Amino acid sequence: MQIIPLTYDFMFKNVFTDDLDILKEFLILETGLRLNPNDTKISILNGELPKENYKEYKKTIDIYISLNDKICIDVELNNGPFNEITNFRNELYASKLFSLMVEKGVDVRDIKDRQFIQLNLNTKDLTVEHGNDVLVTYGLVSKKVYIKNKKTFLKYLAYYREKYYTLNEKLNNAELWLIVILSENLVELYDLLENLLTKEKRDKFIRKVIRMSKDKFILSLWEKEKMDALKELAIIEDAEKRGLTNGMAKGIEQGIEQSKKEIVLNMHNKNFQVEDISEITNLSISEVETIINEFSNNSK
Repeated sequence: MQIIPLTYDFMFKNVFTDDLDILKEFLILETGLRLNPNDTKISILNGELPKENYKEYKKTIDIYISLNDKICIDVELNNGPFNEITNFRNELYASKLFSLMVEKGVDVRDIKDRQFIQLNLNTKDLTVEHGNDVLVTYGLVSKKVYIKNKKTFLKYLAYYREKYYTLNEKLNNAELWLIVILSENLVELYDLLENLLTKEKRDKFIRKVIRMSKDKFILSLWEKEKMDALKELAIIEDAEKRGLTNGMAKGIEQGIEQSKKEIVLNMHNKNFQVEDISEITNLSISEVETIINEFSNNSK
């Protein structure tokens, strides 16, 4: 069974917050915190970073978590190149977390005793030669770390997926979790979680993924986002800028049209009404009906 990927906002948030014990273990592993999961309290903080910037909104997932009321963690899944937005988001992140603390009645003088962590999970970048990095406020001249209680942990998910599947390297549990997030189907998800969770927790995690992947509302949002992404890529325009031949540009255009048809047929096979498909994909009803009829005729 194909699943809606955990890199999708609704999936990531709902699946990982369904069992806070799993989320807690995941966070401790990925940040290297010296905490015993059994003795650690976890709570979800309200609020997200402002997302008025549409380009940025399409690239990020945010969940704000508190561990033991002392460690504030922003889990951010970035679907675009990390360097494009890191400075902008890091500044907003610090300001937002500070505001959240004040809103909750925390004395400003106590904030210095708290630890602020941004866990940035990057899904796309395959150009890096390392799987992770840690960002701190560091002085190039003084050679000093100025703010020791604020760190950004950057993890490149695709890097570990390549190591696991292409290079057949053995990974630790923290690295395996990063591949879980990129799982493409239930078989892969089950095999990976077998090494990470007890049977009871694994089954609960997978049942949540299945329920979410069958939810019509979530499906409609996911299909719409895929359709929007096709338009936003502007591949044809980019091809012309790069000086590609008309033949190549035409081939790319045909690829986009094929992707649109696949999305329409996928929704049709899941019993979406033509009107709903039209609204979600921004295609006219006649265009949707034409695609469905063409597929039906070719299947005979």
